[in-house]
Amino acid sequence: MSFNIWWLILYFGIVCQTITKAHYYSRHFKANALKVVYQWKYFDYNFGSNERRQAAIQSGKYNYKNNFPIDVDRWHGKVYKVLIIIEYLCRINSTNQNKTFVTILRNNGVPSSLNVISNKIGNGGPLLEPYPNWSWAENQNCSGITSVYRVAIDVWDRLWVLDNGISGQTSVCSSQIVVFDLKTSKLLKQVKIPHNIAVNSTTGNRNVVTPIVQSFDYNNTLVYIADVEGYALIIYNNADDSFQRLTSSTFVYDPRYTNYTINEESFTLQDGILGMALSRKTQNLYYSAMSSHNLNYVNTKQFTQGKYQANNIQYQGASDILWTQATAKAISKTGALFFGLVTDTALGCWNENRPLKRGNIEIVAKNNDTLQFISGLKISKEISSHIFGYQNNEYIWALSNKYQKIANGDLNFNEVNFRILTAPFLLVRDFITYAQT
Repeated sequence: MSFNIWWLILYFGIVCQTITKAHYYSRHFKANALKVVYQWKYFDYNFGSNERRQAAIQSGKYNYKNNFPIDVDRWHGKVYKVLIIIEYLCRINSTNQNKTFVTILRNNGVPSSLNVISNKIGNGGPLLEPYPNWSWAENQNCSGITSVYRVAIDVWDRLWVLDNGISGQTSVCSSQIVVFDLKTSKLLKQVKIPHNIAVNSTTGNRNVVTPIVQSFDYNNTLVYIADVEGYALIIYNNADDSFQRLTSSTFVYDPRYTNYTINEESFTLQDGILGMALSRKTQNLYYSAMSSHNLNYVNTKQFTQGKYQANNIQYQGASDILWTQATAKAISKTGALFFGLVTDTALGCWNENRPLKRGNIEIVAKNNDTLQFISGLKISKEISSHIFGYQNNEYIWALSNKYQKIANGDLNFNEVNFRILTAPFLLVRDFITYAQT
């Protein structure tokens, strides 16, 4: 055998080995890109005492089988350099003001919809505590909080709570926006959404599920609200408490994609606009109807300048760009848009610096076990302490909830069902860069 043939065998052997290793590391990274930080078999609450817990069970106010999570969000209190130095020198955690929020859809047996994760552990996992307190969860005469799909945190340390006013399938209170100061947990504002804004006038349906906050200053703030069953985008202006309801065919589900399959288990949904994310770079509001394969956007400059007519808004995007339905969305400060991919049990990503086409969409995390239906997705600033300062780094936070089993009523409460996962954005960004080279 000639030298050239031996050289070719050696060359292709090295190339194939390199490709195999690259494929392995790529697959291994995707499976482990998001790390589980919290997990539950079922949800339980810090009732204050076992007697109160037993009373809640006996009265029907708490039934662990009816508590299903939707969203996660993360907030850090202000950290000052002197505290970081003290923490470093004294080896104490003096700056732990973090709050991790979890929302639970209100139903019979759900004592609280808006919660934070406590430092107490129950048999099902970490115990939840109502935010800001139990009186808000009890919701006497609709003065508190009924049911929350998702929340948003703005740059002014305000928590924007979107309460749909629905328990199970029953409308019990008006839809509303509730705003809290996260530094003090005090109420800042509570605004009822007018009936003609909250409800589809033709079908009578309503279900506000996703708030996206756009803050230019403390008072000059807009909130974009997705109505998943009324098929509308609602805009709230914090300055004058005004609302506008917008409709578009892009907010409506596609009948071709109402069937969902996760790990060979199927269910159906006729959900419209749900996942949304707002780019700080372009001011594009990205969204899609849940039961579709589309990715759409609308530029919000026309809303912020007040120069628009409801019937003259340009909604843009790409039809059938995705190969499965997309759930929650979040976008980084550099324009990397993330979204849950249902059938893939994966996290997808597209960078708005690139053309909006299927070939530019990457899967950056995939795990058939831990990423079954990403219902909540956020990018938050995590604070990394150093001796002489601190850094704000972006982290991805995701909540998965095995929705296919919720829909079909076959959750196994003896195994882990619900997870919160996280990863530094820089880590995922580096993988995206590697994948595209």
